[in-house]
Amino acid sequence: MRVVTTPSFFAGADELRDQFTGLVGPIRSIDENRFVWDYWHVPDQYTYFRTLALNVFRPSLIGAFVGALTSWGLAHLGTGQVTSPWLSFYVDGCRQELHTDVVQGMWSYVYSLTEWDDRHFSGGETLLGGSRLLDYWGSYDPTKSRESRHLIERIPAHFNQLCVFDSRLPHGVATVEGTRDPLQARVVLHGWFHDPLATSVGPLSLEAAAPTLATVRARWQEEKERFGPLIGQATWRLTVDQDGKVRVVELVVDNLITTETGTSGPSETLTACESLLRRTTFPKSEGTSILLFPL
Repeated sequence: MRVVTTPSFFAGADELRDQFTGLVGPIRSIDENRFVWDYWHVPDQYTYFRTLALNVFRPSLIGAFVGALTSWGLAHLGTGQVTSPWLSFYVDGCRQELHTDVVQGMWSYVYSLTEWDDRHFSGGETLLGGSRLLDYWGSYDPTKSRESRHLIERIPAHFNQLCVFDSRLPHGVATVEGTRDPLQARVVLHGWFHDPLATSVGPLSLEAAAPTLATVRARWQEEKERFGPLIGQATWRLTVDQDGKVRVVELVVDNLITTETGTSGPSETLTACESLLRRTTFPKSEGTSILLFPL
């Protein structure tokens, strides 16, 4: 998976927006809760206002939002480990230049509270390095020139939209131009999903399954070499019957990338990995179990 957007993500979107509006609106009285923003400026890289979401939103509301993220992550990424969200807003001149977040988490999330359809600014899209940029020479055409729109993907920050993408991708935020009003700014919650971990639900404990999983990892280390250089991982959901046989093998997500032209692509690698998992036998247990297994 490279990037996915989910509209109408959170039922409490309007309440989140109302709380943000109440904090940054043109109130003349002094309220200590309004003094929570960090103007983060790193020359030639980052310029925007940020704070921890818990500084702005009620704990119960942000807890519900993180719960929605966790459920989504388990279903679509095979991980429920998610960082506590930051809240940021972007007014005139704010931006993020292209960068990567390799160490922060495998997947980045950006959730928008921006009133995008009624905005009074230009820019503000999430920027992702496109395939023509990341594999420039592999897709090079000497008969065509390229512009930014061919090399950079721009993802609008529609209200109540969740955008999740591979943190290894060069990404940023297009410079916002046209408003100095926080109420009309690009407003987002953002953070990271951590790497998936092996888990088990059912009578087959992770401890009992661990020796078999270790054997599969070792076999896969040997077998995957024939597919050429690859980086990334795939996360699988296995349904294991009480006799230890694997009844269902489901690919949850993968971010495998071939790093050398002329070698087998990720699809052949995934097919071979699925075949290996289907041939695997786990210890017997008292019923059906579900294993989540990243490789």
